[in-house]
Amino acid sequence: MSTSASARPALRADAARNRAKILDAARRLYEESGEAGPEQVARAAGVGVGTLYRHFPNREALAAAVYEDELEQVALAAGDLIRDHAPAEALRLWMDRFARRFDMKRAMGDAVWSLVRVGAVTAGTARARLTEAAQVLVDAGIASGDVRAEVRGEDVVVALVGICVTCPEPSQREQAGRLMDLLLAGVVAGGERR
Repeated sequence: MSTSASARPALRADAARNRAKILDAARRLYEESGEAGPEQVARAAGVGVGTLYRHFPNREALAAAVYEDELEQVALAAGDLIRDHAPAEALRLWMDRFARRFDMKRAMGDAVWSLVRVGAVTAGTARARLTEAAQVLVDAGIASGDVRAEVRGEDVVVALVGICVTCPEPSQREQAGRLMDLLLAGVVAGGERR
């Protein structure tokens, strides 16, 4: 089940703004406390509860939308980064964005597990979308000669998952950064960051 922007009907401008405010508020609440109840989110977003329920009929729909929106933002970041940075630099910046998504997923905790249990979220779907984004960066790097020709987006994603799983605590962020630097050094042509 996907709730990506392409699968949603177009919203009026005010409705789209309200939806974005609700998602931003829910994201902040998840990050701060790991919990984002509908009434709490509506209050934080500055909208009425009825407005929230028009967009998200229940807590699970809200959690799924936050999860999907965060996934989509990471995927879209690949294209934005490759336009503004050299391929190797764009890939490293994207790794940081990937890690922030992983932190958000962890902050959502129980909400994500309930989505997994009902099949609203699958690891395969998320991994495929992230792999597609990583491949955009890898392909640009290969084309420029910055990235080794044998590198695959799916391998970058799996390595990043490993880093995020083994360095989950805020106190380990520096180590996670060093590991991402090592990963980049392994994929960059010539074995060094440009």
